[in-house]
Amino acid sequence: GAAALKSAMDFESSMSQIQSLVGLSAGAVQGFEADVKRLAGETARAPKELADAMFFITSAGLRGAVAVEALEASAKAAAVGMGDTIAVAGAVTNAINGYGAANISATQATDILAKTVEQGKASAADLGMQFGRVIPMAAELGISFDQVGATMAFLTRSSGDAAQAATQTMNVMKSILKPSQMAKQVLDEIGISLGTLRSAASEDLLGALQQLRTALEENGY
Repeated sequence: GAAALKSAMDFESSMSQIQSLVGLSAGAVQGFEADVKRLAGETARAPKELADAMFFITSAGLRGAVAVEALEASAKAAAVGMGDTIAVAGAVTNAINGYGAANISATQATDILAKTVEQGKASAADLGMQFGRVIPMAAELGISFDQVGATMAFLTRSSGDAAQAATQTMNVMKSILKPSQMAKQVLDEIGISLGTLRSAASEDLLGALQQLRTALEENGY
């Protein structure tokens, strides 16, 4: 009984933070409470875990149905072993904020995260933090989230280090976005225009990098 009472109090405390710290109305928070309790039953995740995740999601700026979908997708992913709900929500909110809710849904973002974990050697928690570094530049270049995920999966296969993979990916994207004079000269020498490289990267980032590597090796670089 004492444990159940503490659990209920912890849940209410986490939900109240959404109103007091995020600034949502009491009515909005009550609506979220119903969704959190429903999802706790459906996913067997603790209500407080989901309440904390909803606080994180709303703190990231998601509202209404978009916030609920983000929580649901994250909770379901957590329920099948991808880590705790907040860890998954980190990647989901980064994707939605980076690409816009009109361009990617929470379900799509979660599916891509799951595939990245499956194909690479990094956890959802580690990837979630690193996606936040990569996505803004990727979105600026028109590189989709699935292409970012594929590249991160490929790079983590050998290192298992999500932070290192993110740094490598960002360095490549910086070179494509704002190449140095030396980089421009090398591209000219191997017969690849910057426009062609950017277009190829937006369609298939990993494929474009592999083609670039082949061209560099063939030209003695």
